[in-house]
Amino acid sequence: MIDLGWPFRLHETLLAQPQDERGKAIIMLTKLRPIFWLVIFILIVPGIADAKRAGRLIGKVIDPEGEPIAGVSVTVTCQALPDFRVIDTTNKKGIFKVDFDVANVTYEYKFEKVGYATTKASQAWNKVSNRVTGADGTDRHDFVMHPGQSTADTGLPPASESSEAVQAFNAGVGAFQGKNFEEAISKFNEALEFDPEFRQAWSALAMLHFEQEHYQDAATAAEEAIALGSTSATLLQTRWESYRNLGNEAKADEARADLERIGRASEEAKKVYNEGVQLTKAGDDEAALVKFREAVELDSNLQPAQLGVAMAAVKLGHNEVAADASEAILKQDPKHEQALKIRYNACLGLGDEERLLEALQGLAAIDPQTARDSLFRLATSAYDKFETERAARGFARVLEVDPNHPRSHYYLGLIRVNQGLTDEAKTLLNRFMELAPNDPEVANAREIVGYLSES
Repeated sequence: MIDLGWPFRLHETLLAQPQDERGKAIIMLTKLRPIFWLVIFILIVPGIADAKRAGRLIGKVIDPEGEPIAGVSVTVTCQALPDFRVIDTTNKKGIFKVDFDVANVTYEYKFEKVGYATTKASQAWNKVSNRVTGADGTDRHDFVMHPGQSTADTGLPPASESSEAVQAFNAGVGAFQGKNFEEAISKFNEALEFDPEFRQAWSALAMLHFEQEHYQDAATAAEEAIALGSTSATLLQTRWESYRNLGNEAKADEARADLERIGRASEEAKKVYNEGVQLTKAGDDEAALVKFREAVELDSNLQPAQLGVAMAAVKLGHNEVAADASEAILKQDPKHEQALKIRYNACLGLGDEERLLEALQGLAAIDPQTARDSLFRLATSAYDKFETERAARGFARVLEVDPNHPRSHYYLGLIRVNQGLTDEAKTLLNRFMELAPNDPEVANAREIVGYLSES
């Protein structure tokens, strides 16, 4: 059973009737360290929990001359608290704020902005007599950033389900890092041939063309990325500056208006999201769900709001809503652990075997044992009902998760015998006997293999 952090009973009821296999594989993409201009601004706040604030940092980011730097993306994490992750942006005075729920640990900071070298720092928060060091539990600190090339790392994989597109994209990133700009452009275009809706590839092209002063190409690529749903502040600014450099005042004014409008909507979405967090802490999950959904409507890229929808919905038993919200997160981040867990539980509650199978395939990346055992139960259920094709697909899925699962080899071997696939059946049954020599079914498997060998 997967612990989501609240009491939630997993329903084991499954649909009795077979359904067609969707045949949709979730491509678990390797996390990529993006190039400096490929930035996705996502606000991620600490997990929803009933905890009192242990301290607050009021930080200020300045340049070497002591002048404030606005628009710096500040990421705060803590190795001792794997679920803690806060992203904020400095205001025009260079100020950002972070609230901490836990003291006596060390927090790590990362500061990123195009045109400045990425800067990292750490800070230990110590609790003395139930108070955090600093007046009223608040500390103030300045952080210095130097001009240079940033190396932002969003931790998000590129959002495409085409492995060929992802490979080409990664090759483009490698070419860029090697300063082979022509090759990078070629590879990003190749990625788009495999997946024309690969938003990050369009964004990458826009940024690269802009750096090369190919302003028309940059504007065109930016328009494509935005049409596909990108609301990245960096991308919106690139489109605006491209049109300015082209002398297209009408388009520049339109792009500037979009930059301001989307920025306001994003800030409003964060405020509404925070209202939802407070409602959750107060125990009003219904009202919190409403707020989280409002935040998503304001900014569909605000991942914490989607997660809030998923968490509140699954607690309330709105499994369809929870599953949809989880899948929206996983489309952008296929290895998002909380989303994978919530989708699995939601699909169990729905009793939709087709969606459950997909959820289990995703869950295998973080909890292979739960995924394997659940897939095996589905497969044996189909086998007991003489639904041979569905059972065969199920046992094959188990072996994808755990290639050494003995009974899946055995049952799939029996199915292949009945299908007349002698060689595959012998291979499967022999492997079963190797893996589980003391299994009570070994004698039967040996007899079948002997019969097949004599035939």
